[in-house]
Amino acid sequence: MGRGSPTPRDGLVLRPAGKGRTMRRDLVGLMVLVACAAAPAAAQEQGRDRWFNVFLQQSFPRQDTTNAQIDEINGMFGTGFDTWDDVVNLSLGLQLFWRVSPYLRMGAELDLSQGQIDGEETVDTLAGPARLKFIQRYSVFTSALLVAHVLPCPSCERVKPFILAAAGVGYEEDRTQLTLNNSFIYEQLVVENDGAFPVYTAGCGLDIPFAKGSDWYGIVGIAYYWGRLDHYVSAEGSLAPAPEVRADTDSTGPNYWLGVGRRF
Repeated sequence: MGRGSPTPRDGLVLRPAGKGRTMRRDLVGLMVLVACAAAPAAAQEQGRDRWFNVFLQQSFPRQDTTNAQIDEINGMFGTGFDTWDDVVNLSLGLQLFWRVSPYLRMGAELDLSQGQIDGEETVDTLAGPARLKFIQRYSVFTSALLVAHVLPCPSCERVKPFILAAAGVGYEEDRTQLTLNNSFIYEQLVVENDGAFPVYTAGCGLDIPFAKGSDWYGIVGIAYYWGRLDHYVSAEGSLAPAPEVRADTDSTGPNYWLGVGRRF
């Protein structure tokens, strides 16, 4: 054979080498195509790592001491004023979350509420029939919390369950006024109360997408809340039983909420 002609051994080396380069080029090209196709979806997923929720919450606060004080007024004057067990306790909640990992999101929550119970009845006194008016108003009741959501099934599509734990601080202002009067008498009791207190909550819930792939979803959940402001404050007026009375706002108890959210 001539010097420039390939030997059989040379041919065995050259043919696989050429085929390997072709396969590597095809594989690289395929990887580029896959990467290009996946990039928009990945970018969209990475860009949707925040959640904003708005919800209404129904609470069932314990309020044992406050309700007992109202029952004491009813027993003393023969009235039938409502207690906090007889009214709806609604609050508005706002939440903002960030993704920490596929199984965890962290965020902040703000709850806002106001409410009151009141009543007016005619009672008998030594000075004749008189009007007894009772009002207890919470002008401010709010809590701010840091919240963690554990996501046990981040790949779920129909419903996305979560387990929550939160801690923060609450603040409330309330005023209680009892007035007894007719043409001959004017008696009253006024108690003003305010303060901050630690709050905690734990529970579980579901994010329910409105459609497959939708950024909008409904929210439903249940939790238990711990929060209590218990101290003594000044009492004013001729109906005050003592210069200071116990003001015990015990908001501890279960709650549930319904709302709507958006991922962005």
